[in-house]
Order: sequence, then C-alpha cells, then structure tokens
Amino acid sequence: MKSFLLNRLSKKELNQSSLLSHNSELHHRPSRYKLQPFKLLVCSIFLMCCIGSAAFAQTVKITGTVKDDTGSLPGVGVTVKGTKNATTTAADGKFAITANVGETLVFTMIGYKTNEVIITNQTQIDVTLTSTASDLNEVVVVGYGSQKKSTLTGAVSVITSKEIVTTKNENVQNMLTGKIAGVRVVQNSSEPGSFNTTFDVRGLGSPLVVIDGVVRNNFSRLSAEDIESITVLKDASAAIYGVRSANGVVLITTKKGAKGSVQLNYNGSYSVQRPSYMPKSVDIFQYMTLANEIQMHNIGAGVKGTTRFTAADFEAYRSGAKVASDWNGTVLRYSAPQQQHDISASGGSENTNYFASLGIQDQDGFFKSDDLKYKRYNLRTNLTSKLSKNLTFDVNLNGIIDQKNQLLEDTYWVIRSTWYQAPTEPIFANGNREYLANVPSSLNAYAHANADVSGYKILQNKWFQSTTSLTYDLPFIKGLSLKGLFSYDYQVATNKIYNKTYNLYTYTAATNTYNPFLQKSPSTIRREFYEYPTSLFQGSANYNKSFGSHNVSGLVLYETSTLKGDNFQAQRELSIPVDQLLAGNSLNQIGSMSTNQLNLFENKTASYVGKFTYDYAGKYLAEFGFRTDGSSKFTANKQYGFFPYGSVGYRISEEKFWKDSPLKFINTFKFRGSYGKLGDDGSLTYQFLTGYTYPSTGTPTATPAGSVFDGNFINGATSRGLANPFISWIEAKTLDIGVDAEAWNGLIGFSLDYFVRNRSGLLATQATTLPDVVGANFPQENLNGDRSRGIDLEINHRNQLGKFFYSVKGTMGITRTMNTTRVAARAGNSYLNWNNSTFTQNRWNNLYWGYGATGQFEDWNAIRNSSIYVPRNTVVGDYRYEDWNGDGNINILDNHPISTSGLPTLTYGLTLAASYGAWDFNTTISGAGNVYVSYFEQLNTPLWAGGNALEQFLDRYHPADPTADPYDPNTQWIPGYYAYTGTVPFTNTLANAQNAKYFRIKTIELGYSLPQKVYNRLGIKGLRVYANGFNVLTITDLKFLDPEHPSSDFGYVYPLDKKFTFGVNIKL
Repeated sequence: MKSFLLNRLSKKELNQSSLLSHNSELHHRPSRYKLQPFKLLVCSIFLMCCIGSAAFAQTVKITGTVKDDTGSLPGVGVTVKGTKNATTTAADGKFAITANVGETLVFTMIGYKTNEVIITNQTQIDVTLTSTASDLNEVVVVGYGSQKKSTLTGAVSVITSKEIVTTKNENVQNMLTGKIAGVRVVQNSSEPGSFNTTFDVRGLGSPLVVIDGVVRNNFSRLSAEDIESITVLKDASAAIYGVRSANGVVLITTKKGAKGSVQLNYNGSYSVQRPSYMPKSVDIFQYMTLANEIQMHNIGAGVKGTTRFTAADFEAYRSGAKVASDWNGTVLRYSAPQQQHDISASGGSENTNYFASLGIQDQDGFFKSDDLKYKRYNLRTNLTSKLSKNLTFDVNLNGIIDQKNQLLEDTYWVIRSTWYQAPTEPIFANGNREYLANVPSSLNAYAHANADVSGYKILQNKWFQSTTSLTYDLPFIKGLSLKGLFSYDYQVATNKIYNKTYNLYTYTAATNTYNPFLQKSPSTIRREFYEYPTSLFQGSANYNKSFGSHNVSGLVLYETSTLKGDNFQAQRELSIPVDQLLAGNSLNQIGSMSTNQLNLFENKTASYVGKFTYDYAGKYLAEFGFRTDGSSKFTANKQYGFFPYGSVGYRISEEKFWKDSPLKFINTFKFRGSYGKLGDDGSLTYQFLTGYTYPSTGTPTATPAGSVFDGNFINGATSRGLANPFISWIEAKTLDIGVDAEAWNGLIGFSLDYFVRNRSGLLATQATTLPDVVGANFPQENLNGDRSRGIDLEINHRNQLGKFFYSVKGTMGITRTMNTTRVAARAGNSYLNWNNSTFTQNRWNNLYWGYGATGQFEDWNAIRNSSIYVPRNTVVGDYRYEDWNGDGNINILDNHPISTSGLPTLTYGLTLAASYGAWDFNTTISGAGNVYVSYFEQLNTPLWAGGNALEQFLDRYHPADPTADPYDPNTQWIPGYYAYTGTVPFTNTLANAQNAKYFRIKTIELGYSLPQKVYNRLGIKGLRVYANGFNVLTITDLKFLDPEHPSSDFGYVYPLDKKFTFGVNIKL
C-alpha cells in the first residue's frame, strides 16, 4: 500500500505539482489544476496515517530481565500501558511479552518504584527497579534548605502535588483536608472569593506560611497546579523561623523545570456547585399552621390562645384567591457553575530549566441575580540558569489578580432577609414588579439580592511577587556555597462600594397609588486603596560534606526585611445616578484613611540564623539551630529575642543486630525527639508607645467627641491609655517525641508523635485586678499562659495485586489546651471561683458551660411525674433539663461544663488511591470530633421576631388535631425533634448545643487515561478524563445543617457546597 501510494504520488500528483511550479501558463488555468494542492494535502495526510498505522502495527516480541540492587526479581508485573496485555517475571526475573513499537512497558512491584520504558526497535529490555525504601533518601524541603527524609529528626510532614490535586477546590487549604496528620482544616463557607477557612497546625493557631523561601500571605489563592510540595514543620524545627513560628510553619515549594524537551500540560474542569444542607423557609400553609400553634401555645398564660389564621385563610391560598410569596425561590438558586483552566510549559537544557504557567478560576454564587461572582488569574514563571560551572541564577515571578463582585449587603444579611420574610408578605407591591414592597423591618430580600436595586461591592486584589538569587559553589572548598537572595513583593487592594438609593412601596387599593419609602439615602460611591510593599534580603553560607560515614552540614544566614502598609479612602454623595466619584458633589465628601495596624504600618526586622546537622552512617542523627530576631515592634532594649532548638534521632533499624534479627522485615525504625523555644509577635502593635486617637471615634449613637469653636465643630482626640515599655513577644517552649517505622519495603508504615507546647506571656490587662481609679486605660502585659498537648498519627499501606495497585493513608490529630496562668480577680467564695468563667486557671480553655438535657416530655404522664419542678405552661414536647445538683429545681446552681466550644479538637482523614490498567480512583474521607455548635435567631427559633420559619421546625411535637388544646391532657401528640412551636431551648444547654461530629467523603474521583496508541495518533503524550465529587456524603448527628457550618453571624453564613466536577488532563 505504501509503495503504491508513493508511486501514484510521484507519477501523477507530484508531476502535476512540478508542472504547476514550472509552467507559468498553467498558473492561469484554475479550472483544471486549482484543486491539485488540496488533493496533495489529502493524500499526504492519508499517507501519514497509513505510515503511522503501519508503525503501530509493527509488533515485536520483547524479552528481558528485571532486577534490583541485590539480584533478579520474580513476580514483577509487566504491562503494556493502556492495555490488558500483561505478564509477570519468572523466578529468574526474566519475562517475555508482545507489544507494538511506540507503546510503553510498565514494570510494577510492591516495595519498588514504578518504571516505564518506551518500545522502539529493541527486542531486549533489561530493567533495574529502585526500592521505595530508598524514598528515605529523597530530599525534602525544610527551613532554609533541604534534607534527606531518612535523616530528619523533627516532626515534619510532606505532601506532593499529586496528592493535593485529587481534591478539587478553589482554595488550596481545603484541598489538604484529612491528608496531613495534625493539620486542621475547617471550611466555614464556600462563598466565592471569601476564602473563609480555618487552617492551623495541631490546633495551635494560624501557622507562618513560607512560599519559595519568603514569608507570604496568599496561600489560599495559589493555583494547586503550580505547587510541587508542601512541608509542614510541626515541632521545634519551626524555631528556625523565630518570632513568628510558635504556631508551626508551612513551607510551599512551587514547580520548576527539568532538563528535556518542552512539556505542555493543560488541566481543565467544569463544576456544578450545590448547597450542602441549605435551609429553606416553610410554605404558606406550613407558615400559617406554625403561626396558629404559637398563638394557641400562649406561653405566658399557660392556657390555649386563639388562632391567627382561620380555615377561610387557608382556603383563600389553596384556591388561588390569594397568592403567597416564595422568597427563597425568588432570591436563591440551588446550583451554580464553576470552572478552572491551567496550562503550563516546562523543560530545560544542560544549563537552563524553566517552568511557566497560567491559570484561570471562575466561580458563581447561589443568588439568582448572578451578582455574586469570583474570578482569579494566576501567572507564574520559575527560571534556573547555570551561568558558569559554579554560579547559578534563580528567578521566580508570580502574579495573581482576583476580583470578587458581590452585593452591597453582605451575603449573611441577604440570607437573613430571605429567611425572615413570611410568605404572606409580598415581594412586589400589588404584584407589580415595578414596585418593591415595603415589608417588615424594610428587609426586602429581593432588593438586597440585586445589585441593580441596592448597589454592589467590587473587591480586587493584585499581587506581584518576585524572588531572585545567586548561588556560588566555592571551587576551593568543596561543599561550601554562598547565596544571596532578594525578594520584592507588592500587593494592592482596591475596593469600589456603590450604595444605591431605592424605594420600597405600599399599595393603596382605594386610590390605586403606590406610596414610596426611601431606602439607603443618599446614594454614595466609595473608593478604597490599600498597598503593601515588602522587601527582603538574605545572605547565607551553606556547608555540606561527608567524611566517610560522618555527614555534616551547616548554615549561617542573615536576613532583613521591611514591611509597609498604606491606604486612603474617598467617598461622595452622588448628584447624578452614575457609579463614579466624578458624579458626586462636595457636600459631605470624605477623604480619609484607616489607622488600623493591619493597614497602616512600617515594620522592620533583622535576623541571624544558624543551623548544624550531623549524622553517622544515617544512624545517629542530630540537629541544632537558633534564630535571633530583631523587630521594630518593640522598644529599643527589648527588640531582640533568641530562639534555640535541638533535635536528635536514632535509626535503630540501621544497626547490624537489627538487620540480622527477626525484625529485619521492619526496614526502617527511628526514634526522634526535639525541644525548642519559639516566638509569636502577631498580637503586638507598638504597645510600648502611647498617643492619641484622632479624630476621636465617639460612640456608635452619638456625635464624635469634640468641641465647637467660633461656630465650627473641631474633632477631639482620645488618649490611647498607658504605654508598656516592657512588653515582649509570646514565648512557646515545645517538646516532641516521635517514632517512624516502615516494614516490608513500604507495605506498611506509620509515624506517631506526642507533643507538649507551653506558652507564656499571653497578652492581657489587669483591669479586674487593679483599682480602676487610675483614670486611664490599662496597657496590655505579658501575663497569662497555657499548655497544649496532643498526638499526631499517620499510617500508610500500599500493595499490588497483579495489575491492581492501591494505597491507603490514615491521619489523625488531637489537641487540648489548658490555661496554666490566668491573671484575674477572685470572686467572693470558692463556688463562684469555680463557676467564674474569667477565673479559668488550670482548666481547659474550650469548655462550654450550661445545663445538661435529658430529652423531652413525651406525654402528660412524664410532666405529672417529673422529679423536678415544671411551670404551669409546660406542654408535651418541652425540653427536660438536667437537675445537676439534685435539688429539684433548674437554676444557676445546675450550671456546669456540658461540652466543648469552638473548633474540633479531634480531626482525622483516610485517603484511598487505586489503579487498574487505564483506570484510577481516589477518595479522601475526613472527620472531626469533640465539637459542638449552637445557633441563634432563626436557626434556633421558628417565627423569630415575627418572621418566617425554616422547614426544619416542621419536625416538632404537635397535636394530631391542629386545633386541639395543647394544655388538654387528652390531646393526642405527634412526636418530633423540636418542641411545640413557641418553646425555645435555653441557649446554654444541650437542648440547644448540638454535637457536630461528622464523617464525610470529602472528595472522590474516578479517572480514565486513554490508551497510548490512541493519544499517539492524536499527536499528544497523554490524555486523562475524570469525574470528581466534593463533600458528596456526610454522616453526622447534627440535623438540618452542615456540621462545618459555623454559628458566627448568627448562623446566616453562606452555605458550604457540594461540587461535582468533570475535567480533562492533556499532556502535549
């Protein structure tokens, strides 16, 4: 076939092409030869396909031997990638398999790294597999350098890009949930652009984040596709970062190029978001039923009251004579799109490597107006070039632009307004969409949820981050290198806030008129500008040398940085309805700036760092280091702090007696321990200085302080109180003892850590311990202390069963914190001291105090026979509280610790990964315990403040006959979760505080990689499609809400989401 085509082309088409090129006459005869080039193109494509097909069809028999560093390996799986064609090696490590040229052989065996070989024209392929036990020789990033995993003596966890991206989310922090032991991630909301996630290490507080060697604040906005690895320093090893390291350190390393031809990668995905446990309001009939119940309950009197709605009212809505409002359906939608696209290029030569990427993130919100959106652009370039044999130049550039478009009212307020309005309240006056109805409290959710009506906010951030460095390897001192690094980052935040005046109306049918009620007057436009330039310089010397079995390394480093913040704001009242400052007038115009220490500051630091590591034959390990930090946040004689640390380790598995013992199947067993002093200056804002606040802020309800001179009001100034020249940073002393083990070359392994952190110098005032006759505000002092203790555990397992490969990773972390020092005034007696929430020395710091609960009164007999006093207005279904002191009454004497408060103290995760042929599967299960939530307002009380009710309150105790007397002992009751409408549980009780422990499938993904012969024909190197689910299933004792849904903002926080994603990965 090939020969025939070549002959035909050479004799006919190619001759015609030649004639066309040499005979000018033929160039002007389009009718006969015009299509010849097209024919040539078609034939050429057909020829290439035939040649390609023939190449693919070229079958060869491959034989060879597989071995490791000790000899031949039997039982190794040999598979033609993307096919079911497979075999295993014999006892002598030999194999034979038939495959096509261009296909790839994959060699796999438990305990060894996978090896892939592309088939060319060879018939003999010999392969040497590397034991995964040698993963211990892999280099991981640590503070100011890198180190072999096997010689680590600190509590250090590492996660790679491959593990991170199996979870699909706009926030990298959420992608780490359940994957790192001791790292607690709680997603509070999925609101686009809010990044409302609590992220900490060992429950100790927000960690320091270092990106490519520089402290930076935009971790949550990084593209996961740009990250190579994340290292978490959880113990004293973090002390090398000094005064900001007390809560742990997260080191993020971005991707770099490698020698080879250019590699292009595209990752694209489209997601559908749905709310997770989004409460809905009741409909008109349910609302009227509940409204009648609360009237009949007549709580204050204890006798049946009159109903509010009659049967005729129900019939009017049922017949259509009256039309109810659907506030939820008008304002909210229950799905929204999201998409992510990333493309990267990497490669390199002998002297230069590069990586460049561009990413786009687009996320919509759950409002029908489509006025809640978030968009982000990520751009990164990393370049490494060897300028000479001993001189290396690195430059990393990163740019991020993000913009959040949102409503003028915060999302929690829009949700509050939506839930509040009853279905009897019209959205539009007289049903006319031109006139928004004036509803109770003017909370017209439709107005709040539409930017065209009430206005908007546009919040934009831009980051430019740059790092350049030069590294010189001294040729005359082997192992010694000098490095200089300079970084300049610039962040700018610009906000535009448009407050738009609008009217709400009432309709008067008699006159057919709409009466306006002006809202949000006058219209204003506000612009805000914030900038944060940061510069950093590092100069360091690094020494790394082996002397036989003695391996030493050392680092000395000097670092200085300058951090600045500046801002200004301008606001005008608008003369014409145009959302620009130029449309405003000079009356009441505002030009100002924020004096908040987070927005207006200039801080300088200087640091000296030293580190020394030693190991003997990878067996006896030690590391010692220090950091001396100087900060402008302190007075001159208190500016420097010294933060030393040390750690040791013993790999007993490297001893000869271990390798010769029955325990030799445990190929790694290491004991390690660390201790160090760390610092925290995050709460310090120049408290050693006094001064004045100008202009004085006054009170929320009164004119700011000042005086009138000659008819002009002059702002006053307020003293900031006493200064404290002795204030210093918080000190944390951390102890960690750990064990690392691995058996059967990676078949199973674990890492276990026990830690204790003692903090002293927590900031507080002596307002209750000193007389209040001083006449000035007391300064903050380093007064209090606490102790945190806990355990981290990570367990790993991986195995191969024929062509089926799988791995399992389990993580767990638990932490409790107790107050060790608490400076506070004592109460009048021992009971009050015990019961006094402010005197909490030697007590856990997250106790929730209140009354216990023993269920509900199931029937009238339970009320009659109650062992404790019950008031006369008690009905079936009311809550029963624990008589903790046994005196027959429920009162303040029954107050005691009933649960924990705040974030979960126990978190865990389980990650499963598997592959079979072209299919791959990943899932991460996460969970939390020791966590309770307590809600207020509409999540606690149906018909709160005369408003609507949520559907969850339909699951309640209520009479079978809706018109029955609730106080009649003969009334038949239907049981439910909540009490009869009108009874609300006491806030600080277990009837209100609910256990929010949960177990959830955080993410699950199924992928399929096209066979190599297919994507080879397409001219690409790989193509994988996948489907992914996020928050797909949750098991929890908490009813009606997502267990991570916080009670902040009274529980009206934008909901978490379930996400269903479809994507493709293409390698070019």
